[in-house]
Amino acid sequence: MKTRIVSALAGLVLLGAVLFLFETAVLDIAVAALSVMAVYEMLNAVGISENKIFTGVCAVFAALFSTSFYQMIGSVSGYVEFSFGIVVLLFVMNHHKDLKATDAAFAFFFTVFLPKAFSTILLFRNYGEPVSYFLVLMSLAVAWLNDTCAYFSGYFFGKRKLCPELSPKKTVEGAIGGVFGDLIVCCAIAFVFAKVTGVTVNWPSFAIFLPIGAIIAIFGDLAASAIKRQYGVKDYGKIMPGHGGIMDRFDSWVFVAPILYMWNLYFPFIV
Repeated sequence: MKTRIVSALAGLVLLGAVLFLFETAVLDIAVAALSVMAVYEMLNAVGISENKIFTGVCAVFAALFSTSFYQMIGSVSGYVEFSFGIVVLLFVMNHHKDLKATDAAFAFFFTVFLPKAFSTILLFRNYGEPVSYFLVLMSLAVAWLNDTCAYFSGYFFGKRKLCPELSPKKTVEGAIGGVFGDLIVCCAIAFVFAKVTGVTVNWPSFAIFLPIGAIIAIFGDLAASAIKRQYGVKDYGKIMPGHGGIMDRFDSWVFVAPILYMWNLYFPFIV
């Protein structure tokens, strides 16, 4: 537990430093680095990383997909992803004995999906202060507080298993506690944020999204657990002692952040 707390504090300090330099290229570099590491962890989990050249190609495309430039090219991005698909198929043709088509499809999906999910934070930045900070803060809070609240709710009240084959420790009571905990704590954070910055929160939109976001966070966590169970992996990595890898910490966030962004487009949280 001590290692987990120290690691979490170190991560928060690093996150704070990146947010302090939110408007600079440091954020772009951080997003690209997270994307590349997350993709590598996924490839490593299924054993694809043994093919160094293929892994390197995926890393290059992951870095590209996570950039502000890639977001700016709009419809052209589809051709880039198509080209990446062709490259993946060429590797399957040349390495058909050790690179299965299913593994290649896995690599293609996560090399596209994860960088695009992480680059949502760059889309948040486009709103400008203080809205951008609010969106980043809420995306992290919805994902991480849900996990924390669910842990304590399950510890004290948990009786019925939620998905024992995927995540033996998760309970129905914990999941419910996570949703309600998310709602209460995130509303409290939003209230303080509004008081400090002077913004006006669209409370109906915000309150409706929170339980939806919490459920999405649970889905993301279980989806990541399903992959680990299939491939017999305990953690995706070891970069964060006590927590595991990047994907062990951001497995919920990569689902919550894009949905939160899309929700905010049609039902803005700040008016």
